[in-house]
Amino acid sequence: MDSSPATAPSHGGIARFFVEHRLFGWLAMIAVLVWGWLSFQSLPQQEDPTFPTHDAVLVTVHPEFTGAQIEQEVTAKLEAALTQLPTLEKLQSQSKDNISTIVIRLKTDRKEVIGQQWQKTRELLQAVKLPEGCEQPRLETDYQLPATLLFAVLGDEAAAAADVIEKELKSVPSTGRIRQFGHAPEEITSFEDMVASSYSARTLQRNNVGPLTPAASVLVAVEMKAGNIIHDFKEAVLAKIGSLTLPDGIQVITVSDQPAATAHRISEFLRCFIEAVIVVVLVALLLMDWRTAFVVAVAIPLTISMTLGGMAALHVPLQQISIAALIISLGMLVDDPVVASDGINRELADGQPRGIAAWLGPFKLRRAIFFGTIINIVAFLPLALLPGDMGAFIISLPIVITLALVSSRIVSMTFIPLLGYYLLRGQKGFDAVTGSHPLHRLVPHYKTALQLALRHPLFTIIAAYGLLAASAALVPFFGKQFFPVAERNQFLIDLQLPEGSTIEETQKVTAQLSAHLQQEAAVQSAVIVSGGGMPMFYYNVLPRQPAANVAQVLVNTRRAEDVPALIVRLREVFDREIKQALCLVKQIEQGPALETPIQIEISGADLQAKTAQVADALRTAGAYKVHDDSGILTRINQQRTVTVKALAPFGVLASGILNRARTAFPSAGIEFGGEERELRNSQREMERVLKISLALIALAMVIQFRSVMKSLVVMLTVPLGLIGAFTGLATTHASFGFMALIGIVSLAGVIVSHIIVLSDFIEEERAAGVPLESALMHAALVRLRAVLATVFATVCGLIPLAVTGGELWRPLTAVHIFGLLFGTVLTLLLLPVLYFQFAKWKWIK
Repeated sequence: MDSSPATAPSHGGIARFFVEHRLFGWLAMIAVLVWGWLSFQSLPQQEDPTFPTHDAVLVTVHPEFTGAQIEQEVTAKLEAALTQLPTLEKLQSQSKDNISTIVIRLKTDRKEVIGQQWQKTRELLQAVKLPEGCEQPRLETDYQLPATLLFAVLGDEAAAAADVIEKELKSVPSTGRIRQFGHAPEEITSFEDMVASSYSARTLQRNNVGPLTPAASVLVAVEMKAGNIIHDFKEAVLAKIGSLTLPDGIQVITVSDQPAATAHRISEFLRCFIEAVIVVVLVALLLMDWRTAFVVAVAIPLTISMTLGGMAALHVPLQQISIAALIISLGMLVDDPVVASDGINRELADGQPRGIAAWLGPFKLRRAIFFGTIINIVAFLPLALLPGDMGAFIISLPIVITLALVSSRIVSMTFIPLLGYYLLRGQKGFDAVTGSHPLHRLVPHYKTALQLALRHPLFTIIAAYGLLAASAALVPFFGKQFFPVAERNQFLIDLQLPEGSTIEETQKVTAQLSAHLQQEAAVQSAVIVSGGGMPMFYYNVLPRQPAANVAQVLVNTRRAEDVPALIVRLREVFDREIKQALCLVKQIEQGPALETPIQIEISGADLQAKTAQVADALRTAGAYKVHDDSGILTRINQQRTVTVKALAPFGVLASGILNRARTAFPSAGIEFGGEERELRNSQREMERVLKISLALIALAMVIQFRSVMKSLVVMLTVPLGLIGAFTGLATTHASFGFMALIGIVSLAGVIVSHIIVLSDFIEEERAAGVPLESALMHAALVRLRAVLATVFATVCGLIPLAVTGGELWRPLTAVHIFGLLFGTVLTLLLLPVLYFQFAKWKWIK
């Protein structure tokens, strides 16, 4: 082994162990890669994260009561009992002739606690004395579980065939609940039977390139048991159906295919991930010699393998949020390997033998690497504290990024020293007098700019924060959208006739819809349900309660790209030709379930006048399909309420319409629901998360630098990222919503983690007795390559997600890409200047 010079420390931690026990290191590397591959193969797959089910619907029937009697004698009594639930969040009820429907929302909690609360609910309901003739209240706690596969069974004997299919599918081990819709009861013995007899489904299907043909059908919704592989489940179900002998003329077609949508979503994101890996490696090649770039490239699969192993251990499935988290973390997870490789190269360039340099470089930088990792983690991990549905939706993002960053830290202190021993040959920083790297041509310009800034520190500080203040002027121009639409080859048509309409009248209107859909070449299939709504097929499309005056259509197009133009065309046609019913043609959206993006809840006195005032204001502001539920006796938290609802015209944000309309709303007795409420609640929670994140970042730096003022110097550079964040949102026309908020909250830590190696080296130079200005100049040039490599890796790694990841990720990637670019450029100048000014004022030594 190479002899150690006198200046080398006598200990080197785990980095030294891996260099001196290289066979063990190679075996460990192979084991990590195998572990990652096996974990990837075993991870469950979903299209989107699963929202917690903490809602239930309580349905109570009295066959002889009017809506007013139902409200007074049934709904009010049940609501009074339900208010005793300790974790109750919201009650919303509708009272119609013969039927009371109450939606119960509990506060988000663990599955076991939610189950206990539903048991408590059943106990409370048993104690309620309801009028004679009232049927037993039915509590449905699983109505929000979407079907994994939804089949339409077509043919004269569809009902009998559906019974056979249900019976045989129960023998598939991974099959969960199976339900049929549109299967009329043989005899009507209850009000529920009467409602079920009005529910019917017709399916439009296209055979190859032929026309769409309608047929009566029975829908079979099949759910997968938790913990199974969705692709294997689909194969097993289809194999079972294919093996059945069904009556002649029976067809079974798939009208909603969650496994196919999941496979498509995951393949798109995996392609995006591979592109990001290639981009990051190319960035490493641009800023480093090929040997160093190769070391960094090898670190990526090792880190990802560890991360996948952690995901398997924590039961985090593969879905769009978790895979996007891997993409977002790509640039950050190369931070530690880049800094560790840079340290090895400097030791080699300074003459250390490779057996020493391979572990000494990372060992010297262990504090900077450690605290850089900690700061990146605390930039994202507090997102796990978000409460409610949005916390559940996004939880895999902070978990996966944290796993990736911890894995990166381990790799940088184990496998990077091992690889560096064999591959690295030494490479000086940009402080070298002579250098062959093309980026050396930028160094003189940076030196000149930094020298000028140090000569005029106060002007530089004022100019930087003046630019920040100017960028804030862009905020009022941002469009606000809580979540974008889901880019699927599906959309919905909701139909509602006036209260009291018969099922025959509803079916007459659905026949009009069917005739128009049959003329559209872009439509592949459609399911038209009269007397109710579709079975739940997507996580945030809630089922509609059965009623004779409602209908719903699920339309499947050939491609997702066909949906926008088709919606615009159908809206024009249906607005012109269907006057007797409210017809809403709408895209499927992501995020929490919202019936419409614009919702204004009106309560108190003068309900009718206030409702008319709000509706007129929305129409004047350009809202589309303004309507209300005044025809139904509705209560929210036991108070009579009318909700005015509306859509935005296609391509227009609902937030813009609300901003124009709100000045004409009544001054009292209204509450904003829909997107406005969700975004307002998210902003409030994000502010809390941001405070926690900044406090933890500051604490980490105080521990690292052992100085409050030195930490303050770094923290003062954090707001500069907002200049780029606001510019990015304005440049890309991205909406300011939930994902943009996440980007802004996490941006602070990402900026600090990239720049902290510069602060660390300034401290190292000052400890060595180097004069202040010389230390600032030298540190900036020595660490310039590491800072640029990590920042460009993060930024460029996000480009595939920004370009092909869909509308959901455009705001977050815009915030991070522009925020990091602007923030890093300004910080490379401002951090030395702030350090210089604080030292001049004797605030730091």
